[in-house]
Amino acid sequence: MIRIALLASLLATPLAAQDSAETLAKKMRLGSLMTEADFRAMAEGNTITYNNMGEDLYREYYRPGTNRVVIEWTTPSEDGQINCDLGTWYAENEAICFDWNRTGKVCSIWVDFEGQYISELLMDGQRAGNIETISNISPTPLYCEVGLVSLPSIQAGAG
Repeated sequence: MIRIALLASLLATPLAAQDSAETLAKKMRLGSLMTEADFRAMAEGNTITYNNMGEDLYREYYRPGTNRVVIEWTTPSEDGQINCDLGTWYAENEAICFDWNRTGKVCSIWVDFEGQYISELLMDGQRAGNIETISNISPTPLYCEVGLVSLPSIQAGAG
């Protein structure tokens, strides 16, 4: 009987419970500030998925050997197309900044809190409270290019 109650309790608990905004803010204060070298070691050659309060918002692919980055939002654009942009990233003081071709400059402070990577948006050099975590890091490249069009595959025997 106790085993059944324990199993029911475990099934009712989310496996990856999300941190509250208060907990994330505390982790931002206590985490180790990431340097440009730390950020490059984490990001280079990887596709990173960013999450805010349990919702994946976008993915970024950091091209190896460069400061080039591709972003793809999880929500399609108004016309239903994949919504993506190209840019570059660089360190500026304690922040990691991005210059996007379509949307301009965005900077964030990054910390490593016990292996959890967390960023907080900066507005006019001040922490803005918009805290995001990384929900996934994958070596699989992201192929999202602005203006990229997929062509239908040619079927065998079609003439």
